[in-house]
Amino acid sequence: MYSLQSRLGLWLGLMLVAIFGAHILLMSQFPRYLAEEHVLTRLQHDSDSLYKRLLIQPNLAPALSKDPISPIYSAACSGHYFQVKQGDTYFHSPSLAGKSLAIPSIGSDKNATLHLTGLHQEPLLVWVKKMQKNGEVFTIAIAEDITDIEEDIAERRKIYFVITGITMVLLIVLQRLLIRRAIKPVEQARQELLSIEKGQLEKITQKVPSEIQPLVNELNHLLTVMGKRLERSRNATGNLAHALKTPLSVLNQLLDSPEIKANPELSKEITDISNSIHTSINRELKRARLSGGTVPGQHFAVEDEIKGLVNVMKKVHAQKNLHFDISTPAHKTYQADREDMLEMFGNLLDNACKWSNYCIKLTVADKPGLYFSIEDDGPGIHEKGEDLLTARGSRLDEKMPGHGLGLSIVKEIVEQYGGEIRFDKSPTLGGLRVEIEFPK
Repeated sequence: MYSLQSRLGLWLGLMLVAIFGAHILLMSQFPRYLAEEHVLTRLQHDSDSLYKRLLIQPNLAPALSKDPISPIYSAACSGHYFQVKQGDTYFHSPSLAGKSLAIPSIGSDKNATLHLTGLHQEPLLVWVKKMQKNGEVFTIAIAEDITDIEEDIAERRKIYFVITGITMVLLIVLQRLLIRRAIKPVEQARQELLSIEKGQLEKITQKVPSEIQPLVNELNHLLTVMGKRLERSRNATGNLAHALKTPLSVLNQLLDSPEIKANPELSKEITDISNSIHTSINRELKRARLSGGTVPGQHFAVEDEIKGLVNVMKKVHAQKNLHFDISTPAHKTYQADREDMLEMFGNLLDNACKWSNYCIKLTVADKPGLYFSIEDDGPGIHEKGEDLLTARGSRLDEKMPGHGLGLSIVKEIVEQYGGEIRFDKSPTLGGLRVEIEFPK
């Protein structure tokens, strides 16, 4: 599902990770750069001092003047070394203990900074410089063990990574909290929409960000327009139906006139027309309520409404002394137009009462949406009669009173709300079983 909060959180999180990643890469190298620059400055200074003391003469090996050298270059394996190369001859610091450093050729470059491995595999930072003295060209290499620096940098780098990681996580959490707080008015507006669906509000009153306010205004306007349009539609249908009743009554009275009775064919034609108009009036009055699914703020209290319908059916069919087995979950409601649901349950119960011999069973499942079944102990239907049940004006038995609209209206209501209707034989009562399931 598309989530604005998730997308904002994802992109802002990726931006934070990218920024902190670049920062970590930069800061992981910067301390090393500063430390090495400091060491290189000292090595360059030592190379300049060594240059002054070197004795370079043609056809002779390089040597130092008799001035004492620094103790760090005198102690064996002290971690501070120098090496002078003139042609094929070498001159080493006493700290190298007679060994040589593998200094690569620097070619035409006059100086270079190298990272090499020392006598005991320790890391060395080496400053190499080509020089000239007394007409002779030679190379000076000054090296220093940077093990302590490497270890110190690695330790502080770990601390820095931990602190940076914790900071990044805290910022991501804070960012999500800020996004959630910013989107909270939208969530509250959604809750108000649910309240409108349940009939607790008529429009959205929550203040939302200016970017979303036009959408909320349009929704409120749409709710108002739909309510007024439905009200006009129902009023117009009712007025039309009542307006047709008077001429229909006059037409029925004409059937009793001697002139009409004297003509059986004309009498039958007028009777058919009258019945057709009466059927159309009943059909349109019931269809006017099918738009209830679009009315905001409606819900159907299943237990209470069904109890009321059952009491009505007991009175209407009192002569049959019917027994009703009702099973409904307590406090269950369904978000739908109350009139539509009453019309549907009323038609189904009335149909069951007409065909039942004694017992009618209504069961509402305790699960999301609305799932229920109505069974009777009547004659049931044959397989080919299932399609005829919901056909408008179609009746399987002309002996029973009615216009054949009940189950067709039920089918329209079920389709209006995206539900499913099924007919089969009742496994317990033997008559018709009607199952209807509405989505959550």
